[in-house]
Amino acid sequence: MRAYPWDTTPVGPVGNWPLSLKHAVRTVLDLRVPAYLAWGDDYTQFFNDAYIPVLGAKFEGALGASTQATWPEAWPVVKSMWDEVRQGATFGHAEFQLTLNRNGYPESCYFNRSDSPVYDDHGQVAGVLATLVEITKAVMGERRQAYQLKLADTLRRETAFGPMLKATIRLTSEYFTGAKVAYVELDEALRTFAVKEEWMDGVETGGAHGTLPLDMLSPDQLEQLRAGTTICINDVATDPACAPVAMPCLTLGIHSVVVIPLKDGDRLHGAGFLYKDHAYRWTEDERTLAEDLARRTWEALRRIRAEEALREETRILELLNRAGSVLASTLDIDTLLQSVTDAATELTGAEFGAFFYNGRDANGDAYLLYTLSGAPREAFAHLGHPRPTAIFGPTFHGAAPIRSDDITKDPRYGSMGPHHGMPQGHLPVRSYLAASVSSRSGEVLGGLFFGHSRTHMFDERTEQLITGFVAQAAVAIDNARLYELAQRAAAEREGILASERAARAEAERHSKMKDEFLAMLAHELRNPLAPITNAAQLLKMPTVDENLRLKAGNIISRQVRHMTELVDDLLDVSRVTRGLVKLETETLELSDVMRSAVEQARPHIDAKSHALTVEAPMRPVMVAGDRTRLVQVLVNLLNNAAKYTPACGRITLRLEAGPEQARLSVIDNGAGMDAKLLPHVFDLFTQAERTPDRSQGGLGIGLALVKTIVQMHGGQVEAHSDGPNLGAAVSVLLPLADADAVQAPARVHTTARTVSPCLLTIVDDNVDAAQSLAVLLREQGHGVHVFEDGVRTLAASEIAGTQAFILDIGLPDMTGYELARRLRREHPAATFIALTGYGQERDRDLSKQAGFDHHLVKPVEFRALADILGQLPAAPLPHIASVD
Repeated sequence: MRAYPWDTTPVGPVGNWPLSLKHAVRTVLDLRVPAYLAWGDDYTQFFNDAYIPVLGAKFEGALGASTQATWPEAWPVVKSMWDEVRQGATFGHAEFQLTLNRNGYPESCYFNRSDSPVYDDHGQVAGVLATLVEITKAVMGERRQAYQLKLADTLRRETAFGPMLKATIRLTSEYFTGAKVAYVELDEALRTFAVKEEWMDGVETGGAHGTLPLDMLSPDQLEQLRAGTTICINDVATDPACAPVAMPCLTLGIHSVVVIPLKDGDRLHGAGFLYKDHAYRWTEDERTLAEDLARRTWEALRRIRAEEALREETRILELLNRAGSVLASTLDIDTLLQSVTDAATELTGAEFGAFFYNGRDANGDAYLLYTLSGAPREAFAHLGHPRPTAIFGPTFHGAAPIRSDDITKDPRYGSMGPHHGMPQGHLPVRSYLAASVSSRSGEVLGGLFFGHSRTHMFDERTEQLITGFVAQAAVAIDNARLYELAQRAAAEREGILASERAARAEAERHSKMKDEFLAMLAHELRNPLAPITNAAQLLKMPTVDENLRLKAGNIISRQVRHMTELVDDLLDVSRVTRGLVKLETETLELSDVMRSAVEQARPHIDAKSHALTVEAPMRPVMVAGDRTRLVQVLVNLLNNAAKYTPACGRITLRLEAGPEQARLSVIDNGAGMDAKLLPHVFDLFTQAERTPDRSQGGLGIGLALVKTIVQMHGGQVEAHSDGPNLGAAVSVLLPLADADAVQAPARVHTTARTVSPCLLTIVDDNVDAAQSLAVLLREQGHGVHVFEDGVRTLAASEIAGTQAFILDIGLPDMTGYELARRLRREHPAATFIALTGYGQERDRDLSKQAGFDHHLVKPVEFRALADILGQLPAAPLPHIASVD
């Protein structure tokens, strides 16, 4: 101390020192603990021998130097404290921490220290006296012991690989302050270290799931790790072994590093990284501690991983067993597909799964059915089915499974419009796995698709599991499809048998209806024949007076009219049901139609003394329709009501107008209808049970005719009855019409004219019909020739001058059509009238083609024939014998 050249320092030669400085230096030298005196504004240093180990390599040049120059790395902390000491404060610290660079590298050092003011001769603070004991080893030992206890507790407490790894890396980063601690796994194929965890000072850095290139280690260093040797580098930039890889390491912020190999048997599985972004001298204690911690942790992690693998294998086996049971327990294809989807999604650990199934319906047409697991069906409802993109297409064509750690990074992703990726609202898929499901015949049944919102969720093991599972699923689906085909075939057979039974029942019903109809027809035809026969017998009696003759004629006329109505009804329903009737549509006021119908039905109603009530709104109700046909509909309904209602009954004809349609109802309090009859009441030939005497009559075609005519008008019919003897109501609903929408057909008004005598020729093989018609015509003043066949007619010379030929169609030697054509050549000016029992539209067309001017149906309405003859010009009549 005396020999040091103090005259070169701010304090000057020893002889000039103040007494207070000399006493302070003596005190420092006498202390047996490291002591340190900083004097003056320049903080000139004085220290004893016990302080020399604290200085380390800085001992040379420290005595007499400024504290700031000796400890620049610690000066900011020391100065702030000493500024207060210079004001008279004192400090005592336990485990005072300073980072010192006393051996060429930063060290974290701990001291128990005291800092006190030193006063000069004038009582002013002139310096700082510090005594300190370094306790770095003790503190680090305690910290190490505490860390090891925490680590042991963590290793004992945690039972899952992920949580244990995270907890141990966090603890290690808290111990090695200022250093990043990472756990990485080696991927030989990609030549990378996959970073699984990275922490610094107890906080995650965000580097997890990143990668470090394998080239950050030289081949020699990699071999060291494979051999199980730890790599410890204090300064990557200056270490010769790091020269080939210094640049990538420094770029990654790795300036000093400890790399601890983690091996699984003889295979290098990964490594523990401990690195800083500046050069740092790793102590032997730090290196050995890191190795010990890493290997203890790795052994615990390996044990947990083995246990987890065993549990996972057990879980997978249980899942496969359960899935196999499910696949074997159901043959319903919809249930099976959902079970396959649920089991496969659970098996892969996917967040959501879907099965798009290529099915075929009962007609053999293809359709795409999908099932979902882990997501609501609405998640796909607006997205449609997968399109044959580069990602989806291969799966639907039977390609190998497709697996991606991040599908958004796959080069095939987003290559097809319009979305170029996932459409808006799609589930957040990052990890992706897809597998084709193919039948034993090689047919692609569909595809299983799995997704997860996190990356790297499916590995090779998952792919192997799903590959085995889809094989089982395909067999189960094949079996279900075969069962479905068998069930469908059985259902088809049952359907055919049911159809056959229904057809047989329908045929039997129609046969029964036909028999009943024929019985009714025979009865209805015999009814008028009896009075006609009786009247004819009466006319033959010689004692018949004029009054009886007139009564007999009226009977015959009335009964013939009844038979004509029966035949007309049969022909009418045939024409209407076959669509041969053309409506003459005009705008009609329904009240007028009702009046006409009531007028025609009045005789039937009055005959049984019924009370008829007509109800109609005050305002006109207009429809577009055929007046004649609508009157026919109402007459039919009124006649039915009169027929099936006991004498003195009540009948109501009601018209109601709604916003869009009119309702015409005929309501009675008569026989009513059984509930079993109501569904068939508008079918052809349908009637309720009839009394043995068949007193009510009818052929059961009226309501069928009503229904068809109403439907031709765009309307509909309804029938209601509370039961037998409780009356019935039949309604006709017709759409309302705009009065200006349909124009009424022009009506041709003809002026009645006086009938002039004409020369006529009748040809009919029915002698009675021909002769009776001739008698009637002669009574009108006409001259008439009668023939029974075509040959005699053509050969007769007396037909010259005939103005009208009345020909039957069904003649014994030729048809009336042929006869008309041959007569037309000789009598071009004559009028030809077909008088026949054939009244269909086709028969009328054939008549027209053969040259007939008129077509009348037997029995002819004499007034219609008279109207035709009234249009012929008069001609002089030759003498004609009374009987030809």
